[in-house]
Amino acid sequence: DLKLQFLYLIGKTHTHTLHTIMAGRATCIPSQIAQRKLDHINICLNDRIEPFAQSPFQKYRLRWKALPEIDLAKIDMSTDFFKWRISCPLFVASMTGGEAHGRTINENLARACNAENVPFGLGSMRIINRYPESKHTFDVKEFCPDVPMFANVGLVQLNYGFGLKEVNNLVDSVKADGLFIHLNHLQEAVQPEGDCNFEGLFQKLADILPGIKVPVIVKEVGHGIDYATAKRLHELGIECIDVAGVGGSSWAWIEGRRQKNYKDEGNMGYIFRDVGLKTDESLIQCRKACPNLKLVASGGMRTGLDMIKACALGADYSSCAKPFLKAAMESTEAVRALIQRYKREMACAMFVSGAKNLQELRAMPPTVGGPKL
Repeated sequence: DLKLQFLYLIGKTHTHTLHTIMAGRATCIPSQIAQRKLDHINICLNDRIEPFAQSPFQKYRLRWKALPEIDLAKIDMSTDFFKWRISCPLFVASMTGGEAHGRTINENLARACNAENVPFGLGSMRIINRYPESKHTFDVKEFCPDVPMFANVGLVQLNYGFGLKEVNNLVDSVKADGLFIHLNHLQEAVQPEGDCNFEGLFQKLADILPGIKVPVIVKEVGHGIDYATAKRLHELGIECIDVAGVGGSSWAWIEGRRQKNYKDEGNMGYIFRDVGLKTDESLIQCRKACPNLKLVASGGMRTGLDMIKACALGADYSSCAKPFLKAAMESTEAVRALIQRYKREMACAMFVSGAKNLQELRAMPPTVGGPKL
């Protein structure tokens, strides 16, 4: 079984149908879909997919306080997230599902996030409606009863047969507590099998939004959300947006790397790898457009210091996926260790700024370049 999973991971599988065995369960998923998901995992683990060498938040500096007169052990990073109280402003972002390793990844994330009181998201789930046997790779709510788990579907699917019934079916099938609706037009345009009809989607979202049973977060996938889009989404009733800006994993580049005999020259994914808004730029635009909107900063968040800078700049939460991928393939303990590392770094960032809690932190906006006086 281990050998089969290893061969499956590196793509040495039959070309007609991929047969996977996971938790005593045999499934048959068409090779094109399963291979695409495996390609995504392999590329994220092994190739360069981030357009910039540094975090978008590297240029920002927190306020420094030489004598903060607070106890590091008493710093409170807890915050409200919809109806939940979570331990810190961290959301483990959506990764995968629908193939064998998706189950391993999602179960390890669920167990770790439950132990650390951190919410998390599942990978894109449209596969469930067409291939219900893939549900078990996402069905991990039993391992995270105490924290919110978000289902995930692309908004463009509303132009490809999805409606309110299909969306709620995804949520119900895994007992999800919330729903990510992702915007990924550039990724779809680069993907050979992409769904590229994005006409009329604001109205279709407006039509189904009142009937969705759980909280909704609209997110990009690595190219940012602009002022006008954020404002219009908020006017429709969206209460939370994940800006997912340029700076982390570029899904255009990931799709580009899936092409046969990849090389940079002439590759659409490479050409468009850094198109969009950097995470900090998107965050600033969205906050200006919607002062009361809940915002998640993701895209190049690689340390707890980045996350606290984002919160000081206007984010309510921070999120990342790629740093958790390798850990989630390893064990629950590895995921917990990474979450705990981020928590220590966040607490230290607040400590050196003299902020006892997130409310005090947000009263100390960061500066570009020199120290805050």
